[in-house]
Amino acid sequence: MINSFYFVAAYILILFLLSAFLIRKALNSFEEYGYCGRSLSIGFVFFTYLGTWIGGGTIIGLVSRSYDFGASQYWIIAMSCVAELFFALFFIGKIRRLGLKSVTDFFALRYPGHREAVRIPAVAALLIRNVTMVAMQFAALSYLVTFVFGINRNLALLLVFLVIISYTVLSGLWGVAVTDIFQGLLQTAGLVMLVIISLRFAGGMKAVTSFYNAQGNLENLSLFATDMSWYEILLYIIAFGLFFLMNDQTNWERIYASKGSKTAKWGFMIPLVVTMIMLVMITYLGVFQRAIFNGTAESASIIYNFIFNLADSKWMIPILVALIAAIMSSADSFLLASGVMISEDIIKRFIIRDAGDKEMIFFARVFVVVTGAIAFAFAINIEDILYLWLTGIGMTSIILVPGYFLGWFSKHTSTRGAMAGMIVGALYVFAMGLGFIKAGPLQVCVGMALNLAVSFCFARSKLRISFDRE
Repeated sequence: MINSFYFVAAYILILFLLSAFLIRKALNSFEEYGYCGRSLSIGFVFFTYLGTWIGGGTIIGLVSRSYDFGASQYWIIAMSCVAELFFALFFIGKIRRLGLKSVTDFFALRYPGHREAVRIPAVAALLIRNVTMVAMQFAALSYLVTFVFGINRNLALLLVFLVIISYTVLSGLWGVAVTDIFQGLLQTAGLVMLVIISLRFAGGMKAVTSFYNAQGNLENLSLFATDMSWYEILLYIIAFGLFFLMNDQTNWERIYASKGSKTAKWGFMIPLVVTMIMLVMITYLGVFQRAIFNGTAESASIIYNFIFNLADSKWMIPILVALIAAIMSSADSFLLASGVMISEDIIKRFIIRDAGDKEMIFFARVFVVVTGAIAFAFAINIEDILYLWLTGIGMTSIILVPGYFLGWFSKHTSTRGAMAGMIVGALYVFAMGLGFIKAGPLQVCVGMALNLAVSFCFARSKLRISFDRE
């Protein structure tokens, strides 16, 4: 364990050095701090996407699910990738032509009433997604720290919070992009290594097949075997798949930061295909682990169990560092996106309209810390990692997805309609957060339908409300 500590400490030191090296590049220009001066090449774009999409929460959560329920759990995460392919094909070119920096920019362009007040609920909704994503990574890394060093989980969460926040605020998107190259290479190599070693310890594919055959669960080896009905599958696609046709603020940030439209499009699609392949590997990690442990180990910590109790010591440390890389490279992107978004859409638009670059950078850093603190609180109180992921997507979708699609495809919507629908959606989400409404796929679909109905009613009504200037 002492060797593990030194390697982890050395890895964290490298991240800080890389971020510190880029401070001057992003210190005086908010465009450089938040968007790399719109000069990201395809190499930077590729690795920063890969580092963001394959997070520790994804790895730990998906392995746990496939360990318990089989390889078909792949689609819980992979359906987002399928939706993102359509996003790339139909929306990235339009986003670039319009020069949009963010989801909130699109809402403000389409619904400009009352000095673009639509930005406020849009920012609030996106923060739900960002906070839950960061909380996932905090929770995943805290499990690792607790498992390795035997310290209290809350203390482990605090240490994780301090480390990730500290290097993220230093040099903005430049720091995130450069460290993601380093971390993306580590996590990819580590995952491949972990799959090979796991299959070897399971006795090979024949032994794995024999194990599941003896258990009467041979269908657990198939990506497409599921006992879900078509109705349930459709609910999941609507509730959690439509969000990715709008996508995360982190992705819009990189689309804008790319130096050209081809870089933005292909820099998105190529790592997306790689991500889908890597998700297959992650899924079968859980399948192999069940064969190794004969289904007797606890699924939440199964990867850590394997690394520290079975794997050869020469493989343990690089795999450990790879897992940490996956976690950190995802958390930093969502933290930075939150800080930049609040600075531009709230501080600059409504509070300090003449804020300069240094002020904007200061506020971005402040809200990176604030977002991390909220995520810290979420991670302490909610331990189910994939529940966090689905909850964040569902709540954000209820508030934003109907207005997003109406904005692109309907000529009959309006600021008052969109705002009314978003407010009703936010109230629905608030009731869901208090436990009055169950957080499930059916309830998410009902919330989006309610938002859509209210949007249409107010858009077509002659009733004027205070935030409409059309």
